[in-house]
Amino acid sequence: MSAAQALTLTEAGYVLNRTTAALNKAVDTGVIRARQRRVGSSIQRLLGPAEMRFLLVADRLEGDLTPAGRRRLYHAIRRLSVDAHHVALGEVVLDLHKIDADLKGRLRRLHELRQWVGAQTDRSEPLIKGTRIPAYMVAALARGQSVAEIVEDFPSLSRDQVEAAIDYAKAYPKRGRPYPARSLKRTLAELANLTASGEEAEGDEVAPRRIP
Repeated sequence: MSAAQALTLTEAGYVLNRTTAALNKAVDTGVIRARQRRVGSSIQRLLGPAEMRFLLVADRLEGDLTPAGRRRLYHAIRRLSVDAHHVALGEVVLDLHKIDADLKGRLRRLHELRQWVGAQTDRSEPLIKGTRIPAYMVAALARGQSVAEIVEDFPSLSRDQVEAAIDYAKAYPKRGRPYPARSLKRTLAELANLTASGEEAEGDEVAPRRIP
């Protein structure tokens, strides 16, 4: 992650496995700082590499840091260059190599998602590349189906494509009305099974007998 690179809160939330609400709270309470970018009539918050590194370190040291210690750690990390992998807190020196390697891997995955899914435009939803299938439609199915079931319903998709669509929706949430959590194919099959079960039950009813 270069010094100039910054992520939106939804992108950062995906990379850090945090909710956008939690990141907004961290900014609002002064735990971290956010850059701002105007998008149309709204202001968008962005997190830089120092904020990403700090939040990962703070997660691993949560029980060992006081509020004052967290502030000192944050300011120390902000002063580091992106090529520096050690941060000093008084006499204690923290090795950031593992943190930075972890962050690099997560950022690589975020970049890969853009290779799997076509960019969204103002008039269309992002599609899984090489298909006409909306990424958000596939991602919505993960709320009610396993990846294996989704692949079964969409045999033209690979497991990697389905997983990329699911992750893409986490990093770039859909706006507006959500897609259903069950595919049409699976919903129709379930309705057919229910109808067949009902007819079978009716056929098994015992005819009333006349009591002598």
